[in-house]
Amino acid sequence: CETVFKMRRDGWGVLSQCQDCQLTMSVNLTQIIRLSGPDVSLWNKRGRCRRLGCRGAVIFLAKAPGMETHERLEAPD
Repeated sequence: CETVFKMRRDGWGVLSQCQDCQLTMSVNLTQIIRLSGPDVSLWNKRGRCRRLGCRGAVIFLAKAPGMETHERLEAPD
């Protein structure tokens, strides 16, 4: 799945995890679609941490149906 629309459609679970404070949060794919559009991709992306006072960057992890654990959304460009 390359886009957030396809991830939501296919039932993927997505998490964000701060590389500084380790805060891990569930990602709301529906909200991302509403704010940024259905063709947005989280592969190889980083975001800012949502914890107050933390200036860290988050990575995205995903678990496709049938997978046991979340894995980093990282792939060759």
